[in-house]
Amino acid sequence: MRRYFILTMTLAACVSGLGRPLSAQAPDDVPARYKRLFYYYANNTKLYEKALNSIGMTSRPVGRSFALIAGVTQYPNFPPLDQSLKPAQIDIEKLQSYLKDQEFFDEIVVLKDGDMNLDTLNYFLETYFPAQLKKSPRSRFLFAYSGHGYAEGSDESARGFLLTSPATTRTDPVNRIDLSILRSLLSPNIDAAEKVLVLINACQSGAFLGRRSFGPNPLGPGDRGAYAILASRKTQQSLSISTVGPGSVFFEKIFAGLNGSADKSPSDGVVTYHELDTYLHSEIPYVTNGTQIPMEGDISRDGSVGEFFFLNRNRQVQLGNSKPWNPGTAATFGDQAADLLESGRTAYNEKRYIAAVQAFGQAAEAGNMEAQTFLGYCLEHGYGVDRPDHDQARQWYEKAATAGHATAMNNLGRLYNDGSGVPQNYDLARQWYEKATALGNSNAMLSLGHLYEDSHGVPQDFQQAFRLYEQSAAAGNAHGMKSLGRLYEMGRGTPQDYEKARQLYEKSADAGYIPADEALGLLYENGKGVPKDYNKAAQFYRIAAEGGDANAMVDLGSLYFFGRGVPQDLRQARDWNEKAAVAGNINAMSNLGYIYENGKGVTRDYSVARQWYGKAAAAGDGEAAKHLKEMKR
Repeated sequence: MRRYFILTMTLAACVSGLGRPLSAQAPDDVPARYKRLFYYYANNTKLYEKALNSIGMTSRPVGRSFALIAGVTQYPNFPPLDQSLKPAQIDIEKLQSYLKDQEFFDEIVVLKDGDMNLDTLNYFLETYFPAQLKKSPRSRFLFAYSGHGYAEGSDESARGFLLTSPATTRTDPVNRIDLSILRSLLSPNIDAAEKVLVLINACQSGAFLGRRSFGPNPLGPGDRGAYAILASRKTQQSLSISTVGPGSVFFEKIFAGLNGSADKSPSDGVVTYHELDTYLHSEIPYVTNGTQIPMEGDISRDGSVGEFFFLNRNRQVQLGNSKPWNPGTAATFGDQAADLLESGRTAYNEKRYIAAVQAFGQAAEAGNMEAQTFLGYCLEHGYGVDRPDHDQARQWYEKAATAGHATAMNNLGRLYNDGSGVPQNYDLARQWYEKATALGNSNAMLSLGHLYEDSHGVPQDFQQAFRLYEQSAAAGNAHGMKSLGRLYEMGRGTPQDYEKARQLYEKSADAGYIPADEALGLLYENGKGVPKDYNKAAQFYRIAAEGGDANAMVDLGSLYFFGRGVPQDLRQARDWNEKAAVAGNINAMSNLGYIYENGKGVTRDYSVARQWYGKAAAAGDGEAAKHLKEMKR
């Protein structure tokens, strides 16, 4: 029984976040890899002081204002339609705009998606911002986060985590940041700033407070203070409700409060931490029917004597200190397009493909890049339409890709790579893959690596393929892990290392990539880096075969044919090869020709044998063509 290994490309209809809205300057002493993370860098101290003086709040010099905005809007290893977290994208974009134009913040750093990791948090929270705060007394520091999170444990002892972009599940135990570590990283800023506020929107974010908190105190805006407001209790979810706004309920209500609604006691032109917290406690439980209740606490070392405060935006506009601000302009798209996109997602998940295409189509016409990408995906695969339409799919991918959408770039590259609806053009495929790779798309890294490995449109370069697979795997791409493991197994672009290959296959399989189980089976069947073990091989092949992997079906059929690791069963061998052949596996077709030609577990039938050899030969199997020719003599 012959077998061969076929590489398959996974396709994700995920969507990637937009690029930065502007290119900000950064201090010269900031390492180059961190400079690009500055959204805004200026000195607005005079503007802030003017705004305070205009409402009689201060006659003394004021410090500077610093903000670190962090969040994850893309989870490329989640199921396709769960990969984009649109409310977090809205939260981040509104915060950027609001802090710069309405609150006169001097420095705003944004860590989004792949940049939201411990390395960047360490640099900015332990090195950069503490140094800046010490240089400027009376400064305020804001940390804001929006993205997925979860907690482990009971209400009292729960440990909380923020999921990073490579996460594979909503409770990923590896790709996460412990909230207790985040709190520790914030400590130098709490010590250095006069006023600190932490805002975290994530499910079960209340775990950030741990067991130690001094609780809320109704204090004025003077003197030192550090507080946190969390979107929900330790056991509650953080919600997004379209009737409240396109972002999270937490940040939508924060913006509403800062617009003046929270400026109550007294109405003096500023919104203090206590006023904002009181407003959120009345508003969020009301709009969520009590299913989401914020938590708050004093996070200073010895108890705060002052509190963070914002300017009342409405009051500042009336005084002419700032321009009117339309939150809708801060979002990537209008509310209607966002609602249509979400309607399309819901319909797609419920397999109401016609309704999904209609909703995606309307949002796509309105300029929504995510909808354009989803619509292209549906058209390419024939969901909700009479038949696949690769030409229309290409056009929608081009619209989104030209506007900077990384997944659309990757999908467009794949069309040129495969020659689907366009003449096959590896050079154009490479160009689109490279653009998407530059934006951090892990599927594009994988696809580009395949071009270099297979010498499609580029000179064969195993080392380049290895580097690209390594990047894809580091980003959490399960297929990238498996491809990197295969290069270690074969010793291409890197010294041969069966142990590393096995580890990568296991990690890929644990992340749910079925072909990795088949690869593990091959290691055990052939004794590569592990003792030869047909029983284990059969176990891995069965997992992959039952998961739909045609190569594993052939592998398992071979073990049944020879009785290795399983009792010999020629009928089972035939059945598994038939399933693989129906799935289009050429080797299975040839195997079935052999089975029927020689009567292995079936009645010998030369006619059926010729049919299977013929199908394999038509698909390009030279040995099957040779058998067919011999049978015709």
